Amino acid sequence: MSQENKLTVWLTKGSIHLVALLPLLWLIFLIDTQQLGADPTKDIQHFTGITVLRLLVLIACIPLIAQLLRFTTLFQTRKALGLWCFFWVALHLSSYLLLEIGINNLGLFFEEIYSRVYLVIGAIAWLCLFLMAISSLNCIRSWLGTWWKRVHMLLYPTLLLVLCHYILSLKTLTPEPFIYLGLVGCAFFYRIKNQWKMSISS
Repeated sequence: MSQENKLTVWLTKGSIHLVALLPLLWLIFLIDTQQLGADPTKDIQHFTGITVLRLLVLIACIPLIAQLLRFTTLFQTRKALGLWCFFWVALHLSSYLLLEIGINNLGLFFEEIYSRVYLVIGAIAWLCLFLMAISSLNCIRSWLGTWWKRVHMLLYPTLLLVLCHYILSLKTLTPEPFIYLGLVGCAFFYRIKNQWKMSISS
């Protein structure tokens, strides 16, 4: 790889890390300056959850964006974004457990999850993200072999689960989740189209 290409990769990865980190800095600022709403706990949960969803949508759309911009270096950022997704979903779960339920009420925590459909969906999505994150580690990836690709095929089902979790948690339905659904649909259609072309050419 040439020095110029190395610089491009470094700048692209750095930009992706910045995209995933800036929301955290913004959240810290909002908490520190007390600019959250009347229910800060709910606001933190919503903020962390929507960040997970947006990063997942970005991961799904990277192949399409890379094709449109003719910038294949973007493919090298998906692993980093995936790990950031798990960081944010862990933060989302922690905010619910620590700020709303309380660390000493684990029994209540599991009761709440089992009693609400959108929390069950969220728990399944969390598990899927955990499996994808842990399988991204090089040692786990080599151990899994071809199963690694199968684990990461969970991306689109996980996205749908996260979208359902988000929609069901809203008190008032907004156009935002349907925008995300449209973007994911375009990304999925692009993937199927590419797979069809590859199958035809082979």
